[in-house]
Amino acid sequence: MPLVSMKEMLIDAKENGYAVGQYNLNNLEFTQAILQASQEENAPVILGVSEGAARYMGGFYTVVKMVEGLLHDYEITIPVAIHLDHGSSFEKCKEAIDAGFTSVMIDASHEPYEDNVKITKKVVEYAHERGVSVEAELGTVGGQEDDVVAEGVIYANPTEC
Repeated sequence: MPLVSMKEMLIDAKENGYAVGQYNLNNLEFTQAILQASQEENAPVILGVSEGAARYMGGFYTVVKMVEGLLHDYEITIPVAIHLDHGSSFEKCKEAIDAGFTSVMIDASHEPYEDNVKITKKVVEYAHERGVSVEAELGTVGGQEDDVVAEGVIYANPTEC
C-alpha cells in the first residue's frame, strides 16, 4: 500500500471509532519493528520523524525511500503516513513535503503569534496544493526535542485558533 494522507487516516479512525498511534522513528530497526507490529495488529500507523532523526538517517528523502522500501519488502497492507514532527520552519516543512512526507507539523510557536500564523498559513498553502496534511503548534508545552528547549507552558487561545 502506498503512503497515505494523515488527514484521510484520522477521518476514517474518527468515523469508525478507533485510534491511530504515532511512533517516532530513530533508525531502520525502529521502523522495521513499528511496521511489522502495526501490520500484525492490522492497525494503521503514523510514522513521526523529527528533523534530528531525519538528519541522523540521512535526510528526509532517505527516510521516505527507506519506509517505501520496507512497505514493499514486508508487503505492508495497512495505511501508513509519514509525519514531520515539529518542523522548525517553512523551509524544513517544504523539504519534507518535497521528499514525500504525507503530513507535516509546523512549530513556529517560538515566534510572535502573528508571525506564527503567517508561517503556518504559508505551510498550509504549500502542503494542501500537494495533498499533504498540516498540524500547527500555536501554544507551547515545556520539553526538549532536537536540542530545542521550551520552558513553561503557554496554552493556545481557542478563540485565536
